[in-house]
Amino acid sequence: MSDNTLWVKNLQATYFQEFGNGFYGQVYGGYLETMFAGAGGELLYRPLNRNWAISADINLVSQRDPRSAFGVFDQEDQNIPEFGRPFKAAVNQTTGFVTGYYMPQWSFLDSTLFKVGFGQFLAGDVGTRLDFSKQFKSGVIAGAYASFTNLSSEEFGEGSFTKGFYVSIPFDIMTVKPSANRAFFNWQPLTRDGGQMLGRKYELFSVTDARSPWTSRPSKVD
Repeated sequence: MSDNTLWVKNLQATYFQEFGNGFYGQVYGGYLETMFAGAGGELLYRPLNRNWAISADINLVSQRDPRSAFGVFDQEDQNIPEFGRPFKAAVNQTTGFVTGYYMPQWSFLDSTLFKVGFGQFLAGDVGTRLDFSKQFKSGVIAGAYASFTNLSSEEFGEGSFTKGFYVSIPFDIMTVKPSANRAFFNWQPLTRDGGQMLGRKYELFSVTDARSPWTSRPSKVD
C-alpha cells in the first residue's frame, strides 16, 4: 500500500444559494470524500414548518488513487501488484439521487424521520436507499438504512444487500456550553461495491434544518 503520511479526506469548494419560496441549491467540487473526487450539485425544496422535503443531486466522480494524497485513477482497468488482483476503478462515474424526507406527526411515530432515495449508486447499479431514524428525548438520534439495487444476490456477494446503522450524539449532553455540533458513529457490517452512496460533506436537508427542525430540535429531558 501507500507510504504517504498525508491523506486528505475532504478538500472542496462549495457554493450555497437560497432561491426563495423554499428552494435551496449548492454546487461543489474537489476531494469529496475518502475514496472519490469530482463535482456535483443539489437542489432542495423544503417548505417552512412542513414535515416533508424533496431533493435531487447529481455528481460526476472518479475514484481516488490511494498511492497519493491527491491523485485519481484515469483508467478503469487497473492491475497494480501491491493491490493484489486486477480491478476496475470508477472513472468519470455519474451518481445521483432523488430523495424524499418525511417526519410523521402520528403519536406512535413521534420524533422520527423517513428518507427514501432513488437513483444510481457509485458502482453504476440503480436502486433505492431506505433510511429510518428516531430521535430520543436526550437528542440522541439512532437510525438504520438499507440499499436495494438491480444487482442480484450472487453479483453482490455475501450479505445480499447493503445495510447498516448509525448513532448521532449532540455535544450538548456532554458539555456545559450550548453547541449545535454532533458526534456521528456509523457501522456497516459488510462493505461491497454495490449499494454505496457518495459520502458528500453537506446535504441541504441538514443545512436547512431551521426550516423545520430535526437535528436541532431542543431535547426533552426534564
